[in-house]
Amino acid sequence: MRLAQTGLLLALAALPGLALAQDADGDSAWSVEGEIAAATDYVWRGVTQTDGKPALMGEITVSHESGFYAGAWVGSADTGDPESGVDHEIDAYLGWSGELSGSVALDLSVMRAEYPGTNPDYGMDYTEFAAALSLGEHYTLGVAYSPDIFELGEPGTYYSAAAEYPLGDSGFGLKTSTGWYDLDDAAGDSYGDWLVGVTRSFGPVDAELHYTNTFSYGEVLAENLDDAEKADGRVALRLALGF
Repeated sequence: MRLAQTGLLLALAALPGLALAQDADGDSAWSVEGEIAAATDYVWRGVTQTDGKPALMGEITVSHESGFYAGAWVGSADTGDPESGVDHEIDAYLGWSGELSGSVALDLSVMRAEYPGTNPDYGMDYTEFAAALSLGEHYTLGVAYSPDIFELGEPGTYYSAAAEYPLGDSGFGLKTSTGWYDLDDAAGDSYGDWLVGVTRSFGPVDAELHYTNTFSYGEVLAENLDDAEKADGRVALRLALGF
């Protein structure tokens, strides 16, 4: 799968020039966008992925007017254990998104997450299938399923709900989300997480300050996955520059 990811990354790197060249003729069906970001902590589903340390991230997505898209994301990762060999994460994804009606949109995707250089005793790679339903301008419901999460040999399913609202004409936005991670088969227990944050754009830079926390993250998960302290409440600031 790492070879497949490398091929996708090379293809994504080559496509922007093609897409932009076609745009100059005014008849391109393709578009390319991405971002470079920095964060004081990389938190995923309520759990820090960088052991509480700052993170750098980059993403590029190539989309077709039909709704199909492909992309890759690269970011910092740190388990807190130097023997794990983990220092970055690579995600490659394919998907389709489109409107089902005037106010309802669907996004279907498959994503492969890998941690190159990881010690074989620290299996973390996984494939995940996801569906997200956008309701109007503010609400999103999602479900993500992995048949073999974190190489544990059993499935994991994440259910989520999110909302975003503009705060009047202030330029600020309010962002909230919550989720439930069913890991009963893979890790012997499940847990929930929630987030509340404030967003604002400063010229080309998008800023987000948020607080995240978890609930029901007990001893079983701390033993089989990450230490419980990595799932404690935390504040993080994220700055992103899109292109």
